Amino acid sequence: MKKQDDWKNTLKADPTDQLLKEVGKLGRYYILREIMDKPEDDAEVSSLRKELVDEILVKQMENGSWNGKAYDYENGTTHQLMKLIELGLSAQDAPVKKGTDYLFQCQVENGSFVQGRTTCGVNESNLVQTNAVLLALARTGYGDDPRVAKGYQWLCNWQDEDGSWLSPRAKSSREQGEGYPHPSCGIHATCNALLGLSATEKTRQSQAAQRGAEFILNLYGSKYDRSVESPYAVTSVPFDGAWFDRRLLLPGDTNRPDSVIEVISTRHVLATLSMLGYDLGNEKVRAGIQRLIGFQAKDGLWLIDHQLTLGTLMTIKSFYQPLCCFSFKGH
Repeated sequence: MKKQDDWKNTLKADPTDQLLKEVGKLGRYYILREIMDKPEDDAEVSSLRKELVDEILVKQMENGSWNGKAYDYENGTTHQLMKLIELGLSAQDAPVKKGTDYLFQCQVENGSFVQGRTTCGVNESNLVQTNAVLLALARTGYGDDPRVAKGYQWLCNWQDEDGSWLSPRAKSSREQGEGYPHPSCGIHATCNALLGLSATEKTRQSQAAQRGAEFILNLYGSKYDRSVESPYAVTSVPFDGAWFDRRLLLPGDTNRPDSVIEVISTRHVLATLSMLGYDLGNEKVRAGIQRLIGFQAKDGLWLIDHQLTLGTLMTIKSFYQPLCCFSFKGH
């Protein structure tokens, strides 16, 4: 087992200087803290942290939300709350409390979280939305709250027999003979659900989390797909690589080379496994990291993408030492 501070030695090149020129303020904060190991009381870190917190708080609405939505990826309440936690705020801080109060108002009787609209003709949210809310609530100190436990129960109810997650939308489409919506099943949906389950010790050790992890581990070295037409067969074609699922790309984005799909799929899977407690003792984890490093260019970047590069660096680092502020938030 390698020493904790040796994670950078596994890389082909150090992309820090390039990243600092290209990323935004939050990315720079992550780089200073996670890659350059700057302490919390470093002058630039402290100044940048205050600036970032102020920029987030000024956008919080009177009802406690951001952008008027529980989930809106980077712009919604879930991700803004998780960013505030990364920046050092806690559940005791008034803006965080106000934001979590708003999220709880979005919960419906069955335990899921909605945003003023229905999905599949019933009052249920999709997996991504409910998962993001649960992840944010757990990280802001509500992991043991019975309302969160009810949400986790709803999330686990959508786990399929093979250990993967099938969203309400995907299940409804399958039953109506319409096929599978692009991102609503397979590795993408399963990793998002598992990230939600990783937020508390109880859910991390649950049978649902273990079955889901086994599902994605078993897909190593396979090009995975689910047919969008009846009989909706699952195909798993062996290939010389790590993880591969085209459903991680946006609908219509069909011209990406296989290398791009493998990097995106493998990074998503490894980040999830890391949060669930898997380590370098797992053979497929080690092999997946080596595949990722194999795709790193000589300049240190992955696929000429600075955000993907930063996320990949955080994924690799997480297997060697704890991350001090950065957290994986799913999609």
